[in-house]
Amino acid sequence: MKKILMATDGSEHSEKTIAETIKLAGSQEAEVTVLTVMDEPPNLSYIVPSDTIKKIKENYELNSQQILAKAEKVFQDNGIEVKTVLAKGHAAEEICQLANTGEFDMVVLGSRGLGGLQEVFLGSVSNKVAHCAKPHVLIIK
Repeated sequence: MKKILMATDGSEHSEKTIAETIKLAGSQEAEVTVLTVMDEPPNLSYIVPSDTIKKIKENYELNSQQILAKAEKVFQDNGIEVKTVLAKGHAAEEICQLANTGEFDMVVLGSRGLGGLQEVFLGSVSNKVAHCAKPHVLIIK
């Protein structure tokens, strides 16, 4: 295994995913790319001033950058070099697009993330990625 794509949303399941990816990458001497997908905030332009919307978007992006920085630090602390990618859009679509175009051997992600009740059993994102990604997909519970 040469290249691993790991998706994170900063949730508890993502922390487990980081730990498992470190084990895999360390034993295989694989390159790791950590991806987080910034969801667009809801369109509130009809009730919220534009400067407030701008601040909300900035906060979304800052939060996403912090998720990547935290994951990057954990990998580096374990002696694993990592690349980070911040994408914008729908999580499953963005993960699959990068997985399918980036010549990855494996995609690693958590079974549940920050979603709600709809993701009680197998998360909707992990389920979609399992079906649309060309590389092997490892879902961490």
